[in-house]
Amino acid sequence: MDFLEKVLDNQVTESKELVKLYDYDLYTLGEAADRMRQNMHQKIVYFNVNRHLNPSNICADACKFCAFSAHRKNPNPYEMSLEEILEKVKNSYNKGIKEVHIVSAHNPNYSYEWYLKVFMPLLKAAY
Repeated sequence: MDFLEKVLDNQVTESKELVKLYDYDLYTLGEAADRMRQNMHQKIVYFNVNRHLNPSNICADACKFCAFSAHRKNPNPYEMSLEEILEKVKNSYNKGIKEVHIVSAHNPNYSYEWYLKVFMPLLKAAY
């Protein structure tokens, strides 16, 4: 039995062994993943519509790879208010969005309490 077949048959579960999957081309892995999906879910396909929300682009870091944050010299930094964030989530929900990804820079103006003020109303509304 070939290695990929063993993986699909759950005979290989150790991460140190699973790294061998990097040796396969993407097409082969895609076919294997589809086969696994069909075994688990038959012809049922799941689709999710979500919203990506960035409350701020102000960041204390200056990562060389980042294309998102407003660098210290950027003339267009922004911070959304709590009301703006909640309104955008509400509008998105009313349009059928079922999942929200709230991501942001390492904004020094945002405290732990700030995050609680953002997430608690969303959690209450969701449940």
